[in-house]
Amino acid sequence: MMQVRLAVALSFADPDRAGAELSLAHQLLEGLDQRSNALLAQAVALIKDARSDGIIDRARSLNTGTTGAGLPFLHRFVELAVAFHHAVREEDQELAAAIGRLRELTATGDFVYFTDIAHFMGGLPLPAPTTT
Repeated sequence: MMQVRLAVALSFADPDRAGAELSLAHQLLEGLDQRSNALLAQAVALIKDARSDGIIDRARSLNTGTTGAGLPFLHRFVELAVAFHHAVREEDQELAAAIGRLRELTATGDFVYFTDIAHFMGGLPLPAPTTT
């Protein structure tokens, strides 16, 4: 589990190292029924590949998988990856839409800081002082 979380942190700053950490995570998860960590690893791969084409289709597929697995909390990670994708590609309207979806996904207060992170990734000011 911690190997996947390490890959999450690295995926934003060092995609090459994140790829190596993800490979190790996949090796550690092989043969285990750790569905949430396996799906989170796929979200990390989206972040790592943020500049690539095809991210949106992969995100849709992953969201379908997380819903089917009964793990809707992972939608937040997928949407954060989508926001990062739009931020690095300077797709401002799409980033704003992703932030809106993140806001809905974090309305309960869980992972609300993801919306702050998405604003910072896009160099956007926060609409109000942060509660985190």
